[in-house]
Amino acid sequence: MVIRVSEIPDEGLRVDSVSELPGLFAEEGWSLDRVGLRIERHGGKISVTGTFQATARLACSRCLEPLVSAIAQDVDLQLLPSPDQAPGSRHPEVELGADDLEVDFYQGDSLDLARLIRSEVQLALPMKPLCRPDCGGLCPICGGNRNQTACECAPRRTDPRLAPLEALKRLR
Repeated sequence: MVIRVSEIPDEGLRVDSVSELPGLFAEEGWSLDRVGLRIERHGGKISVTGTFQATARLACSRCLEPLVSAIAQDVDLQLLPSPDQAPGSRHPEVELGADDLEVDFYQGDSLDLARLIRSEVQLALPMKPLCRPDCGGLCPICGGNRNQTACECAPRRTDPRLAPLEALKRLR
């Protein structure tokens, strides 16, 4: 859903229906379940506030089994017109503050709301998704899923060339 910035009414715009954002995710099993966003324009600055809920199909980071992750996220973003990116122009380095992390940019007179929501979903995903907190993962020797079968593989011996590093590890 692309919104023309110049056409956002003074009282703002509401997006409350998932049907307004069809085909948001290309990935199978991913869906936008609920959305409630308010978009307001203050000159060239746009604020997007509200919440959304989504479902994502992921793989456990330890055992690689599929899992479904429910995402519920609050949104509070400020969008500004994209700064000029003229070739050869140099911008001074500026240290970002905490408020700057909530700022994004839009191009021209259009705000791609679908891109913005996809980006927010990606940011809300867990860094290391787990099928369960005590997931045993995969055996590094046979590759078996330790959640399904007890692995009886003997641990590998340390390469003798790495023995000095093992000694350092034990000193900690």
